Amino acid sequence: MLQYVFSFFSSLNKNAHPGDIAHGVALGLMLAILPKNNLLWPALFAFSIFVRMNKGAFFLSFIFFGFISPFCDVLIERLGFWVLSLQALHGLYATLDTIPFVGMTKFYNTMVAGGLLFGLILYVPVYIIVRLLVRLYRTKVQPKFSKIEGSKSFGVLSKIPILRHLKKIKDVKDMIEQ
Repeated sequence: MLQYVFSFFSSLNKNAHPGDIAHGVALGLMLAILPKNNLLWPALFAFSIFVRMNKGAFFLSFIFFGFISPFCDVLIERLGFWVLSLQALHGLYATLDTIPFVGMTKFYNTMVAGGLLFGLILYVPVYIIVRLLVRLYRTKVQPKFSKIEGSKSFGVLSKIPILRHLKKIKDVKDMIEQ
């Protein structure tokens, strides 16, 4: 888990493509919203492992949005009920239900259908917002941190025990990787 945190923060400060970070956050949100008791969730998770994105951003956003998603359950359930009750799609649902293993995705569940639709709706706005935030961070905030790094106050911050231990862990990790 710690490697994903380091991966995320190092990619923020390096020249990693902002789109990779944005895809990681958006996919993490999508999987956090979707219920985990169906075949659709592991299929999307396996797909996300092979997508080019920042895995640190993916796992951190998955954990973060996993704590927030229960507060959206009512909205997700209503959205799922709406999409499942559309008369125009009933033929499609009947056809999908006859295909082997598709029924195991539980697409007919209001929470699964609503979670998938809600995740797809939020994907593009979250992608755009995160991409803009990464650009804003790199142009406005990161230069200020580089000025602080050489100052005396940064030396005081590096004396905090938890920060020292995290730095030691990162140094050991970097030494092992070489």
